[in-house]
Amino acid sequence: MLHSFRGLSAALIAGCGLYAAAASAADLPSRKAAPAAPPLSVCSESEGIPTDAFGFTTGSDVAERGSFSPSLSYFGTFGIRSGRFASHLGQLQGSYGLAPCLEVGPYLLGGYSDASIGGFDVDSRGWGAGVETKYKILGRDVHGIGLTVVIDPSVNRTDPSFGGPFTGYNTGFRIFADKTLVPGKLYAALNVSHDMSWTGPSPYARSSTFSVGGSLAYQVVEGVYLSGEVRHQRRYNDLGFGNEAGFATFAGPGVYWQATKQFALSAAYNVQLAGKAKGQPGDLDLVNFSQHLVKVKAAYSF
Repeated sequence: MLHSFRGLSAALIAGCGLYAAAASAADLPSRKAAPAAPPLSVCSESEGIPTDAFGFTTGSDVAERGSFSPSLSYFGTFGIRSGRFASHLGQLQGSYGLAPCLEVGPYLLGGYSDASIGGFDVDSRGWGAGVETKYKILGRDVHGIGLTVVIDPSVNRTDPSFGGPFTGYNTGFRIFADKTLVPGKLYAALNVSHDMSWTGPSPYARSSTFSVGGSLAYQVVEGVYLSGEVRHQRRYNDLGFGNEAGFATFAGPGVYWQATKQFALSAAYNVQLAGKAKGQPGDLDLVNFSQHLVKVKAAYSF
C-alpha cells in the first residue's frame, strides 16, 4: 500500500519590505506493494502428465491455447469365439488449443477387417471422420485432481464383402480424471464413457457401450512411463442401459516414451480376462468384444 506525506515549512524574515513565504517539502520515500499473484488456472498445471501415459486410458490435460499436435494412431482387435477375426484401424488427428481449457481434435478414420465365420468370409472396409472436443473443468494444482469432459461425435461408412455399403453414426460422452500420487513418479487416471451408435442400413440399429477404466503410470526414467490398467465394458442393444447384450473385463500394460521435446511414442495391449455374452456359452464375451486389443500412437507437438 502506497503511503505519502507532504510537509510544509514556513520561514519568517523580519525587516522592512520582506514577507513570509511557504515552500513544499519533497515527498517522503514510498514502498510499493508486491504484485498480486496471477490467478490459478485449472488448465495450467505446475506438473504436466502426458495424456497417453496410461495406455488405453487417457489423462485430463488439454492442449495449451494456440498449440497444435498432430498424431497418428493404430488400433488392432483380434479374436472371436467361432472363426477368425482381425480388425485394423488407423486414425489421423490434429488437436488444437482453441481457447483456455478447450481443445478440439478433428480426425479421419480408415481401416479394414479380415474375418471368417462358419466358413464364410465377412471382410469389410470402412472410413470416417469425427471431432473430439475436450474441456477441462478441474485442475490438479487447484483441486487436487484433473477432470475433463469430452464429447466425440463421428460418422463412418462401411463396405462389407457380404452386402452393400452403409453408414453409421456414433456419439461418445466421456470423463477423463487423473491425479498425481508421487510427484515426478507415480500417477493415476480414471475414465468413464458412454458411446451411442446408430448403424445402418435404415432402419438404423441402435446400440451403446458403457466403459469404466483405471490405470497407474510410473515414470521409470525421465520421459519414460510404464502403465498397467483394468477396464470394464458393457454392451447394450439400445442407447441406454435397458437391454444388455454382454460385458467384458480387460487388463494389460502400456508404455510411453517422450523421445524429444516435441515427439512421443506410446503403445498398449489389453486382453479380455472375463466376460459373458447374453445367451452364449463360455466365460468370455467374444461376440460383442474381441479378445486382444492393441494400440500404437505417434504424436508431435508444435
